Amino acid sequence: MAKSNIEKIGGIDEKMAQLAEQKKRLLQQERERERKAKNNRFTKRHGLLESMLPEVINLTDEQYKTFLERAVANDTVRKIIASITAQGAKPVDIKQNTTTAVDEETSP
Repeated sequence: MAKSNIEKIGGIDEKMAQLAEQKKRLLQQERERERKAKNNRFTKRHGLLESMLPEVINLTDEQYKTFLERAVANDTVRKIIASITAQGAKPVDIKQNTTTAVDEETSP
């Protein structure tokens, strides 16, 4: 038996609601994935900083903020970051504390 237009509209409305819910779930999953990636990145990078500069562990939040503000305001640091971003960087072996080609190029 053929469906009436009203029944077809009802079926389409139901499918639209299901798709809207599916979209909502997918967006939530994407936000969660991005949040976890960001937290993971922050944790790794801060751990790396603490391993190279253990003195930062004892800084207060305000002292740490001042340290970061002064570090990023430094022209040399900005040039190093620009160089790394532009050329790509070879990984630094933290355990060996060896420098990369990028480090050697930007040394004074």
